[in-house]
Amino acid sequence: MTFWEGRSSGSMEYQDPPRGLILDLITPIENGDAIDIGGLQRLLEKVAEHVHGILIAGPWAGQGNILSLKVRKQLLERTMAITPRALPLFVWITGKDEADTRRNMIALQKVTESRRYDAPIYWVDTPLLYHSNRGLPTLYEELFRLADRPFILVNDPVSVSQVRSSIKRKNIRTSILKEMAIMDFISGLIFLGSMDRAYNYQKAVRKHSNFRIYDGDEARFLEFPSLSGVISAGANLAPDKWRTITESSLHLNETTGDYPDSMKQLWETGQFLHQLRDLYSSNTPELIKWVLAEMGILEHTPTLEENNEDLTTTKENLIKILS
Repeated sequence: MTFWEGRSSGSMEYQDPPRGLILDLITPIENGDAIDIGGLQRLLEKVAEHVHGILIAGPWAGQGNILSLKVRKQLLERTMAITPRALPLFVWITGKDEADTRRNMIALQKVTESRRYDAPIYWVDTPLLYHSNRGLPTLYEELFRLADRPFILVNDPVSVSQVRSSIKRKNIRTSILKEMAIMDFISGLIFLGSMDRAYNYQKAVRKHSNFRIYDGDEARFLEFPSLSGVISAGANLAPDKWRTITESSLHLNETTGDYPDSMKQLWETGQFLHQLRDLYSSNTPELIKWVLAEMGILEHTPTLEENNEDLTTTKENLIKILS
């Protein structure tokens, strides 16, 4: 199902991506190459009422870069089937090269067509992991013709430098972003990078008020929140607190009651989320999965390095802060 509403160019119109808290969903693996369906359902039940969208098989907490296409398809299909309420889905499609990315997108498009889902679905792609800046608008015109859903791009220079160290430009050029923001099927960007570049990107898309720039860095969002929202791994563990901070920062839900007390509570919540992030950031996916297993949400506890005193302390502190 394609959703029509929002930005337009000519005859095409797509529902604007949500502002707010986008969960960077961890991928619960049962064994080898299968999804822990029960764990996924319990996790979705825990977070669904608090988040505004879900990133599936993302390259960070979702570990999409190491998942097989089989697992990506199963994760998308099961999420569509069992999420307690229809939330916008952001599906990472990036492969090792352009052909692999096309293959992923076409296969995942077939999954989205296999059942009704009453919320928009967006393709998320990190283009510079396999493509140069040159020709990006043409690339997305071609991809869109294969699977008619809008795209959310990812700017992640650190990941690009790890995969393609020889590439000259590890960020999407501002002029290229400005050109693509005009395209009705390019709906937003997940941003990681310098503050200066973030400012330049905001200037480049300022004529397009519904173009979203989500912050991919939780710590920076807590200090300097973007106007669109945040991609949060920590929302797997503390979705209610992340919702409180995000909705306050974006003025999605105006606070009532005593103003000084409300500000004090928000400050304390922000400090809690900073501390929580500091604990899991050394190994985000596995530590979050470990905590969720300790909570009884996931059935399978990930194997973490044993006899590591620092890791043992981190695990103890995670349980303590969340108890």
